Amino acid sequence: MQPTVHRNEAVKITLHKSIPEARRPEIEALVNKHAGPSTIIWMPSRFPRLVILVEPQSSYQSQPDGGSFFESSHSEDETLAAMSESLEEKIKDCLAKAPSL
Repeated sequence: MQPTVHRNEAVKITLHKSIPEARRPEIEALVNKHAGPSTIIWMPSRFPRLVILVEPQSSYQSQPDGGSFFESSHSEDETLAAMSESLEEKIKDCLAKAPSL
């Protein structure tokens, strides 16, 4: 059973340190806009992913979904994995554009 992320739940998001320091405030704003208020940690990684990890804060409580392991009653866009994938795409799109001034 995948935990469900509700927009008002705080999450801890680990981003790849390879994102240029000058662009980090812009990326942090983008993450907070799409994931809600987040604690962002910058870490190096040997993997090329920009979004390394998305995890609930310690106060996070996953909601029982009433579905089976294979068939959740929650839509896929509410899972932590889906949030990670979505943020990864938004960050890549943002970095491909010229920095905002």
